[in-house]
Amino acid sequence: MSIPARLWPYLRPHSRRLAWAVAAMVAVAVCNGGAVLLLKPIVDRVFIAKDWRMLWLAVVGVPLLIAGKTAISYAQNYLMSWLGQAVIQRIREDLFRHLMELPLPGPGRSAEILSRVTNDLVIAQSALVSVPLYLVRDSMTLVALTASLFYLDWHFALIALAGAPATAVAFVILSRKMRRYSLQSQAMMELLTDRFESGLGGVFAGRTTGDGARALERFRDENASFFSLTMRYLRAAAMAAPLMELCGSLAVAALIYYGGSAVIAGRLTPGSFFAFLGAFLSAYAPIKNLARTNSDLQRALASGERIFELLDRKPAPGRTAAEAP
Repeated sequence: MSIPARLWPYLRPHSRRLAWAVAAMVAVAVCNGGAVLLLKPIVDRVFIAKDWRMLWLAVVGVPLLIAGKTAISYAQNYLMSWLGQAVIQRIREDLFRHLMELPLPGPGRSAEILSRVTNDLVIAQSALVSVPLYLVRDSMTLVALTASLFYLDWHFALIALAGAPATAVAFVILSRKMRRYSLQSQAMMELLTDRFESGLGGVFAGRTTGDGARALERFRDENASFFSLTMRYLRAAAMAAPLMELCGSLAVAALIYYGGSAVIAGRLTPGSFFAFLGAFLSAYAPIKNLARTNSDLQRALASGERIFELLDRKPAPGRTAAEAP
């Protein structure tokens, strides 16, 4: 089963809170997408037509819109934080109960279990709060902004989105790399944790037996491997945002050229052009958030696989942790 499918039984008891959280995210996205449409009447009717009535409507309406969006944003943040804490609390209890039914871990296995119930749970908890928040809210914001682009001018919208397919392909390739490197680095972290847990005694003993230098050299090699794997993940994660910026800058240059030409020729009003440009530039923040969220998501999926793999282990004959003195 996929990780989201495995998480659903933990979320199902809180489905009402989840629904309210999703509704709040959608409302924020609608506010983000609709706000840019206000630029058109403000520019055309206030700065060009000198309409005082529209000026006062903007002065009163914009703060009210932002205040409403702020209240909804607080609700979505609180609800997702509550859900993340509640889900991880239940998973932590299930892990503890399951570990009590498993045989006592052998040499080197306790470090693996410790890594999964500490490091992996921390990663999963952070992701449960931030990933759905950014994934739903910013994805819906992009949908709302894209709808605004097509509403204002579908010709310019097609120009703005021309590079999206190539960017999406690169995004998928980077995602696969990040998940693979994250799994490998977390496995290496287990090995390093085991070295600290079981190796300290060997280091102290090595002071008298002469094996300390050899133990240190072995740990240094493994630590270097962990560093290399982590840097591969970070290189892939660091590439996502600059790639989005490069594609966005090319699209902005094309929009300024075609939009400026249309305004000069009288085919487009300045308000429509600035509203369109504002909608396109407003998409930068959610795209950047999604790029950062994707790296967090890949780490969380890798941690989720390790957590549920531990939960899926079948009790075997032998002395269990619950039976230990």
